[in-house]
Amino acid sequence: MRLYACIISPDVKRDHDALLSVAKQFSYGIEILEDGILFDVSGLQNLIGDSNKISQKILDEVKKNSISGSIAVAGTADTAALLARGNNGATYIASSDNFHQLPLENLLIENDTLNVFHDLGIKSISDLRQVPKDDLINRYGQRFKNILDVIEQKGSRLLTPNIKENNVSWNYQLDFPVDDFEQLIFILNHGLDKLLNEVSQYGFSTEHLDLAFKLQNKTERIYEIKTSFPTLEKTFWLKLINLRISLDPPESEIMAMHVTSHFTPPRPAQRGLYAVSRPDPERLLLTVNKLKKLVGEENVGVAVLQDQRIEKAFALDAEAIPVGNAECGTRNAESSSAPSSDFNETPDSDNSDSAFRVPHSAFRSVQHPVIAFSYFNPPVPAEVLVRDKKLIFIRTRFFSGRVAEYSGVWKANSKWWDRSWKTQEWDVEIKDHGVYRLCKVGKDWFLAGEYD
Repeated sequence: MRLYACIISPDVKRDHDALLSVAKQFSYGIEILEDGILFDVSGLQNLIGDSNKISQKILDEVKKNSISGSIAVAGTADTAALLARGNNGATYIASSDNFHQLPLENLLIENDTLNVFHDLGIKSISDLRQVPKDDLINRYGQRFKNILDVIEQKGSRLLTPNIKENNVSWNYQLDFPVDDFEQLIFILNHGLDKLLNEVSQYGFSTEHLDLAFKLQNKTERIYEIKTSFPTLEKTFWLKLINLRISLDPPESEIMAMHVTSHFTPPRPAQRGLYAVSRPDPERLLLTVNKLKKLVGEENVGVAVLQDQRIEKAFALDAEAIPVGNAECGTRNAESSSAPSSDFNETPDSDNSDSAFRVPHSAFRSVQHPVIAFSYFNPPVPAEVLVRDKKLIFIRTRFFSGRVAEYSGVWKANSKWWDRSWKTQEWDVEIKDHGVYRLCKVGKDWFLAGEYD
């Protein structure tokens, strides 16, 4: 019969060494928790007695070491931890009779799911047990079965021994030098299989691999392979490594390989009950690296805005991964309340400060819009009708339309010490065609890009 004991302390930092000392008197299978300690006491029934006597023995040791906290002994690790966490701050033995009255917050349930349960009046384990099991699994998926196993005290969780290591490594020495890395894919596949299985056995995942080659010219070449998410998908890592090395191959023949995997907590399979379904991040990263191989590493990346008033005021960060939480900012500059007439005449500016604004008609249903801008390469030549110093009509080879609203004028070069202010810009909404950036250099008008 399996038995697990748990001690939860209100001050783990202070009691850490004492808790470890108590646990070692009863077990070698020990897991350090954030708020206490969990250990395997299976087999002590023959030495000490039933679970009540084991609990009392642990309580005696806790008091000897001046530890305050609650103690629980149960048939599963999850049950013992839940019972011990349902304490009132006193030093006592948690009774298994109170298990069904424990709040749902102690379970590993998503916050949005907990909110739904609370709205329905389901607040404790006993309340949740009243809901048909099949209905819960159909509603929240097969992963919710793990929660149901815990509340039925059937949890299969094993102890995860705390380890000092934060990475594992694999080495391979070649019999002869190899100049083409693709010839080593089969060997690396075998090595990653062993390496990632070892990471999994420790209960971790990885988002960082270091790959080092010893080369025939007596040097070492190191590649740092990182992702923004943990994964143990061997095929993904193989493709990512192959793409990375094909972009920047080693300068000499390879004599040996050394791979290090750094530990990372695994990512949850489900982000939340109401989370929007998205493509796997592995696919995005592989696609980005394939594009780098096709067009060059310096031409693919995440656009990073620069704090300068220059043409195309952004740079590409080749190492960054898009996160999708950009915020719409404001654009300070000079606004216009115009004047002049005829095509190719320039609207005037009153030089007053104003915030950049996009016409309300473009975003009527969005309270805080996020704006993307697509550059035309090359820019699109345009003819512009200006009347009474106001933009009236724009004609290009692709479309023509009346100007519904516009803002500007801005000058597009802040580096006055290098060159003069040559480019003037307006943001214009063309009726039935969208919002564009209109530019003028000398007497030439063109559209630089479009707002999405």
